[in-house]
Amino acid sequence: MAAKILIVDDNPNVLRLLNITLTKSGQDYQIIEAENGEKAYELANKEKPDLIISDVMMPQMDGIELCWMIRENSEIPLVPFIFLTSFDDPEMEIRGFRAGADEYLSKPIDRKLLLQRVEELLARTRNLKKIEDTGEKQKGFSGDLHDLSLVEVAQMLNLNKKTGLLTIKGKVNGKIYFKNGQLWHAQSDHAQGEEAMYELVALDEGTFQFQSQEVEMERNIQNSTMNVIMEACRIMDEAKHKQESGSEE
Repeated sequence: MAAKILIVDDNPNVLRLLNITLTKSGQDYQIIEAENGEKAYELANKEKPDLIISDVMMPQMDGIELCWMIRENSEIPLVPFIFLTSFDDPEMEIRGFRAGADEYLSKPIDRKLLLQRVEELLARTRNLKKIEDTGEKQKGFSGDLHDLSLVEVAQMLNLNKKTGLLTIKGKVNGKIYFKNGQLWHAQSDHAQGEEAMYELVALDEGTFQFQSQEVEMERNIQNSTMNVIMEACRIMDEAKHKQESGSEE
């Protein structure tokens, strides 16, 4: 079945370029277009796309608000979301990630990079779908950190308001407890609380297992779940950039 991609931009030339880029990628994509955030939100709930690519600055409803509405008030809160922007603005990027964006790419669009990110996020969606289906049939699920990062698993548990224990085994072992989707308690081989969480999210090899259960642990993560996930994303990005820089040398 063709992956359904919603592209959003108030500039018709950008929409045309995105459509051509995706259509000629060699992949089986069904493209849906919207010229502003309000229309995009309406189409997202109607068409339930597998991925959204949106400009940030738009009239009526900008990309930040669209992303927030998708995450908080739509029927597809876990859909991958890519922002496109003409500005190099770190504060805007932070706002975008806080709204729930998965990726932030600069204009003019790097065709190769865009298509790479699209395929990565669609693959992640397929893995998450398998896990969700398993979790609905059973009281837990398991997976490999090579296929899904700990941040992505945490986001899924948060958005689905799950309660239970996430056990991580790798170079560092740990346990993360969730209560109604909120990060509640974390511990690793070397740390407790948020520090344990940040140590564990750096793992790119190992396994995870989630089991639904009541949580009676004392809370040791006081910061909001979204802020912790944001900081975890920053740590993962830094680790990724270091790894890429090292491979180029």
